[in-house]
Amino acid sequence: MLSLLQSVPDVLWSALLSSALTLAGVLVLNRSNTTRLRIQLEHDSGEKQKERTAALRRDVYLRAVEELTKANSKLGSLSQADLTKVNAGDIFQEFFASAAKLQLVAEPGTALLVNRLVADYAEMLLGLLKLLIPVQNARADIAIYDDLYNQAHAERTRVLAEMAKFNEAARNEPVIWGALQRSFDGFSKQANAHGTERSGAWDRFNIATRQFVVAVLGDLRQITAKQIPVLIEIRRDLGLTTDLAVFQEQMQAQAERMANRIEAVIHDLGGG
Repeated sequence: MLSLLQSVPDVLWSALLSSALTLAGVLVLNRSNTTRLRIQLEHDSGEKQKERTAALRRDVYLRAVEELTKANSKLGSLSQADLTKVNAGDIFQEFFASAAKLQLVAEPGTALLVNRLVADYAEMLLGLLKLLIPVQNARADIAIYDDLYNQAHAERTRVLAEMAKFNEAARNEPVIWGALQRSFDGFSKQANAHGTERSGAWDRFNIATRQFVVAVLGDLRQITAKQIPVLIEIRRDLGLTTDLAVFQEQMQAQAERMANRIEAVIHDLGGG
């Protein structure tokens, strides 16, 4: 066997060695290319995932901020809503739904702040609903007495027209005239009574509405300060960190100005 190997020409050994080295080089190169390709694919996949997450967050965050702004304006309009026809919870449904979506895609710190803010809004809404009861009762009384007043007023107008016809026809029937007079007096008394009750209901409505507005302004003064860290973290999650400290300082200064204006309005409304 050794003699057989020794009989192989050196040129053939050189060719075999060269082929083996070439094959080894190809295997090493392919392995390197495979590793590089796998790393590149993992990197591209990670970047695409980041892009998808960033796009999803951007849409959800912007929607949540929009609904947050709407929620503040809707608080003041609650006193004008007829809760017998509209569910107060439905008014804020979009805000709560947007906040829930935000918590799913947000960073843990941001999600925690949003969760606390939602809880504050829910607690505030429940407190305001209690103040809406007198407003709704007064509104219902106004509608009832307004309808009764209009009915009595219409009847009084009708009887008055009959009395005018009676006089224009130069009729002389004391019994009929007396009946018309009694009807006129009766409907006038009803109209005056219903008008007085309606006026009293309006007074109660105005007082209850003023108390509600004072409470809303006080709640807005507190909730505005709690919104600032949420907005700051949203900007941080979106990568909008340029001049973040300046932005926070401006928001705090604006919140203080708003709080001062709210205190002035509450004082003017007699809320202390």
